Amino acid sequence: MAYVTLGSKAVGSIIKLKVNGSAKDFIVVHQGKPSSVYDDSCAGTWLLMQDIYESRQWDSSNTNDYANSTIHSYLNGVFLGLFESNIRNEIKQVKIPYRKGHGTSTTVTSGSNGLSAKIFLLSTTETSFSYSYMPRGEGAELAYFKGCADSDSDSKRVAYLNGSAVGWWLRSPGCNITSNRALVVGSAGTSGDTNCSSSRGIRPALILPSTLLVSDDGTVSVNTAPTVSTDGATLGEKNAAFAWKYTVTDADGDSLTVTEKLDGKATKTRTGVTSGTVLTFEQTANATGFQKILNGSHTLTVEVSDGKETVSTSATFTKSVHAASVTLAEPLAVDGDITVAVLQVTGSIPDDAKLKAEVTNNAKDEAPVWQDVTTEVQKGANIVFENKTATAGAAFNFRVSVERGESGEGGYIEAVSGAFE
Repeated sequence: MAYVTLGSKAVGSIIKLKVNGSAKDFIVVHQGKPSSVYDDSCAGTWLLMQDIYESRQWDSSNTNDYANSTIHSYLNGVFLGLFESNIRNEIKQVKIPYRKGHGTSTTVTSGSNGLSAKIFLLSTTETSFSYSYMPRGEGAELAYFKGCADSDSDSKRVAYLNGSAVGWWLRSPGCNITSNRALVVGSAGTSGDTNCSSSRGIRPALILPSTLLVSDDGTVSVNTAPTVSTDGATLGEKNAAFAWKYTVTDADGDSLTVTEKLDGKATKTRTGVTSGTVLTFEQTANATGFQKILNGSHTLTVEVSDGKETVSTSATFTKSVHAASVTLAEPLAVDGDITVAVLQVTGSIPDDAKLKAEVTNNAKDEAPVWQDVTTEVQKGANIVFENKTATAGAAFNFRVSVERGESGEGGYIEAVSGAFE
């Protein structure tokens, strides 16, 4: 399942949140802070319940003071408690523009002096209404409602309860005649007002952090990204295999996929890794893998994914190997004695490189006798063994080592070949 950030969802997209245990559709009605009228806390992804949740009174005492209304108290108490705890904790505490107090004043309090809320009703301004008896500048037009009719019907404002279009409350008080009127959206998306003690539909709105993740089906996920801790980021010069250890953790306990990269190219992928596992970067930890890395600067990268988010960390090192040696892992044992041999070293070996070749004919003995045959190898001459003793039986082996000379010119050993009798 793929995940994207909530902030990347287009206005009009449907997001799913569980309310009282059931998934409800919410419309993305705006991304970011709508205007400078709002407090910075209002930056995020604005969501509006697509359908009407239920019918309720705006205020049981029939007073158009939203901050002290029954509906404001209900939304930020009982209704807020209907969300799953992980989502409830992520819903932003914001300060929204509102008309302070009761009566017919159209003056709006906004910015840092706005009304503190987690769940709220939208205002007339936010739903793109414009008429005389609404508060002046109660926020800004939200992107989803941009272009809607000033007061006439508009399909974008129509909402349903149990399959039927019904009117729904706004947070805006009616500012025309008395202090007992609040503004509503009519069943056809028109403007209207009614007594605060009347029952109308509610469409709760809220703001979530835009960094939350959304799955393919629209479900919002509260995820903690995995982390990687390492032995360090600057590893210096290396002339032999080395262990770069790192630990992967995930606060949610998710199964992890770990990918190791050398200079941007994947070299190892591990799946099903559990949180807290200590790992070692594989290619640099063994001689065979290290040998395949060229001299120079290199970057090790570890990427860790929990299936929702991917994090990475890197370290740099410089491979600086100026010598090489070759030998047989297992000596060649024979019946009888080994008396003569020939050995050839091919490759690109600079003239000033320090070459040393040795052979033994009693390689299985506790202390083999190694004979320096550098001159014979350089001349292509036969090797006559000086040692005549092989307590553990005759067995052949060689040791060839090359080290850079003063010129610093590099080279390589391509093959070591030869024969013995």
